[in-house]
Amino acid sequence: MNDLLHSQIGAATPPVECLGLTFPSDQARREHFLNLLGEKLKDPAFRTQEGFPLGTDEAILAMSDPPYYTACPNPFLGEFVQQYGKPYDPTVKYLREPLAIDVSVGKTDQLYRAHSYHTKVPHLAIVPSILHYTEPGDIVLDGFSGSGMTGVAAQWCGSAPAAYRHELEIEWKKQAKSSPKWGARRIILNDLSPAATFIAANYNLPFDVEAFAKAGKQLLKEVEQEIGWMYETTHTDGKTKGRVEYMVWSEVFTCPNCAGDIVFLNEALNNETKRVKDSFECPHCAAQLTKGKLDRVLENRLDPITQLSWKRIKLAPALISYRIGNARYKKEPDANDLHVAATVESFQIPAEVPNIRFPIESMYHGSRIAPKGFTHTQHFFVPRALQAVGLLWKKASENSDPRLRSMLLYWIEQSLWSMSVMNKYEPIQFGRADGNASQVGRFMKGVYYEIPPQDLSLLRE
Repeated sequence: MNDLLHSQIGAATPPVECLGLTFPSDQARREHFLNLLGEKLKDPAFRTQEGFPLGTDEAILAMSDPPYYTACPNPFLGEFVQQYGKPYDPTVKYLREPLAIDVSVGKTDQLYRAHSYHTKVPHLAIVPSILHYTEPGDIVLDGFSGSGMTGVAAQWCGSAPAAYRHELEIEWKKQAKSSPKWGARRIILNDLSPAATFIAANYNLPFDVEAFAKAGKQLLKEVEQEIGWMYETTHTDGKTKGRVEYMVWSEVFTCPNCAGDIVFLNEALNNETKRVKDSFECPHCAAQLTKGKLDRVLENRLDPITQLSWKRIKLAPALISYRIGNARYKKEPDANDLHVAATVESFQIPAEVPNIRFPIESMYHGSRIAPKGFTHTQHFFVPRALQAVGLLWKKASENSDPRLRSMLLYWIEQSLWSMSVMNKYEPIQFGRADGNASQVGRFMKGVYYEIPPQDLSLLRE
């Protein structure tokens, strides 16, 4: 159980008040409570709580920003409630009529889109309930908080723009409801998933926006200087340099007639309709094939981290999308593109890239990914993406400011799916057969996209 407490802590400017204590700086506050959390972690009874994370003390402390956020059961929860809660008074009657308003909202709000999560609910769908059932300053508990949108909603009750307030007040007046009582509520967010609470913490804890923007731009500049060459390609004119947006990797099958290799994209995709052909010729023996007749190819490779033998489906670079200025182009990888890919594959994988085996035996779809060779975290990234992921994570982790460091990691972590084979390529989107529509969001949040032998077997890097 990982907990996040929020109580309108405001900007981190000296002096800092926290749980009734005053500190000369926010860093002093952090160090004080980290020491207390570290002592608590040494208590065997504390770690025997059901649902306690499997991380080491060091890992838990590295993620935590106590007392507001702990990547384990929060030992400061009692103090938080005592400091900000109201004692129960049986003489005060609590009564609220059921909330009967339309709370259907879209999912296009920028706050909602800041980080994906599979059970995420827009904060604007939660705000009316908090306004209806609570008073400003009340403590709101979300025991299954996921990405922490209840916390965002609780804060929104005190920071909503005038236009939103006016719109909601008009709606409530139409329904003969009394006007909402605006003002932030305090929040306790709890979830078993450390990933969820990491997202929730960065959604809800304040940070210096200008400093974050500056640090993010500097990080990207440094990454560009070090590995930008990996994302360069030559235009079809043979001389102009372009910036690679993404590369499509196609699964390689074999012809059941002649056993020749077939790069699926090259042979099975109709370039005019951007759909899979009903049938197509083998480029080697001219046999008529369908997508259901192809044989899968498994190739022996060397795991980039463990250096052990690794068998995986065979993939080949098949298409590059790149930009020159504001213009976007597509082409088949040329000799230099393939040379760059081979060069990058020979590099040592950064130490920041995790080597964690998936619990295949316990996964509902484990039997689908393991036979294709996807058994460890690093297997979901092609070599160039592994280099980018490792370097981005390394540089973000080196930031000396704890809050900025956490936000930089949050920023990078939310984009990892787009660098992995979870990001599926779709040649036709939103009615556009030219394939130039956005490739963002070509995935189901939190779900591995199976590489189907009877469908477009295309992965995006």
